[in-house]
Amino acid sequence: MTAASSRDPVQAVTAALAAARASRLNAFIELFPDAEERARSLSAGDPRPAPWGLPFAYKDVFVTAGRQPTVGVGHGYRWGGARTSMALDRLAAAGAIAIGALNLDPHCYAATGLNPCFGRVLNPVDARFAVGGSSSGSAAAVASGIVPFALGTDTGGSVRIPAALCGVLGFKPTAGAIRDPGIAPLSPSQDVIGIIARDPTLLRAVFAVLRDPVCREHHDSGVGPPRVGLPTEWLRTGVEPEVAAVIQSILRRMTMGGAVPAEVALPSLDALNACAGTITSFEASALHRTVLAERPDWYPAAVRRRLVAAAEVGRDAYDQALRDRDAHRVAVIGGAFAAVDILLCPVIGGPAPRLDGVDDDDVTIAGATTLAFLRFNRPFSLLGLPALALPAGRDRNGMPVGIQIVGRPGADDLLLAIAERFGGSPDGSA
Repeated sequence: MTAASSRDPVQAVTAALAAARASRLNAFIELFPDAEERARSLSAGDPRPAPWGLPFAYKDVFVTAGRQPTVGVGHGYRWGGARTSMALDRLAAAGAIAIGALNLDPHCYAATGLNPCFGRVLNPVDARFAVGGSSSGSAAAVASGIVPFALGTDTGGSVRIPAALCGVLGFKPTAGAIRDPGIAPLSPSQDVIGIIARDPTLLRAVFAVLRDPVCREHHDSGVGPPRVGLPTEWLRTGVEPEVAAVIQSILRRMTMGGAVPAEVALPSLDALNACAGTITSFEASALHRTVLAERPDWYPAAVRRRLVAAAEVGRDAYDQALRDRDAHRVAVIGGAFAAVDILLCPVIGGPAPRLDGVDDDDVTIAGATTLAFLRFNRPFSLLGLPALALPAGRDRNGMPVGIQIVGRPGADDLLLAIAERFGGSPDGSA
């Protein structure tokens, strides 16, 4: 994945488009037939570093000069953002070729992969089980081998959750590391562009292209054994034994490689989730209130229910949540991260649930599943910390289990180095 000398862009793009058309995963909302022409336009010559010549796809929230995203909604809805995506422009300039826009939870406002508008995305490991979301198509397209990497967005776990459930890498960088006005927002103060890939070296290469120039400094080189923090109180609540065993297995591998484990105290998981939920609710309601009143058909039942509840969050509660977020951030960075380099915790506390008997617009199941999936992810979005989902094992049903490594702000390179060194084996086993 480091040079283009053994890579034919036209062959790679043609194969990816063929695989996407043949797939039954429903990962794509639209394929771009002009991708082959763009692949042919790449000039030959000296070998180029990845992602040159590689096909990729992106969650359908990114704006391009000729296309407004559907945001997974259908019924003629298109996000009306005026700015084009800088992330997509940077990848195009680096020689990567977008082959299509990927399916997602409508308006990014769930984490299940269920979509009553375009149909659900299926988990490529076993279609009976949840694929996760909201970047569901991104994870499925990468895990099935259609594309080597994909872009998503992560507001409360929307890259990490589907990556973990599909057995691939999902990276949420430090807030602000990738700035892009050309995406449909959900909670602007927490939205982050993320990357899903199978190969950690490629993940690092894509991040290097996307990273904002003002954030290109390497705060952590990844040299030396990391000090690994275990949030003991968190792990005592809502983590099932088989997931806890996977965490211990990864910790053993890390300590054998020289890592130094330590128990750390973090703010209450419930308090962090409540704070994040208040902020997301207020910001999402502000974005959608007018359109929801005018065009309720653009909002599936599960999304409408969440937005109606979100509208009850007032300005005073939002302002208090912002103050609480600042206090939590100081406590975590000045507390846990004064003693350790990374935190180790689950992406999801239990095995993947089956959703094959659930209707795509089931309000109750969608809401409960989303809240369960967000529990260990949303706090790190709230705090703006970099977080990476690593495939680390399998649950009792043979479905992937992902663990999450989290760093202090700016520790993106450290997390990527750890993924390269300690990542799970190709089949997702620990």
